[in-house]
Amino acid sequence: IVEPMQSIHADLTNSADKQRIEETLVILDGLDKFMFTLVQVLTQDSFHTFMREIVHFLPWAWTFFYSYIAIACLVLMNLVTAIIVENAMEQSNLDHEQLDVERTA
Repeated sequence: IVEPMQSIHADLTNSADKQRIEETLVILDGLDKFMFTLVQVLTQDSFHTFMREIVHFLPWAWTFFYSYIAIACLVLMNLVTAIIVENAMEQSNLDHEQLDVERTA
């Protein structure tokens, strides 16, 4: 997303659009800033503000962000489910061991 935005920035002659794209590139330029932006997108914390700016210059960019939200939410839900199931299985095993100890005593 950053490379196409930078190439559009280089080709722009309109100063207003150039200013808009520069402000948008500030939040996307660099791995640390882009990762922070992705966390903001995942938590849906006012991400529509900068997403509208990006989509203004890159109409296909919405597919990237919404695909990211869908995949990341799926991964997070699977992770949470796995943790819950793992804890339930561990507790069940402890209960069975406790029951065996009580039966032998």
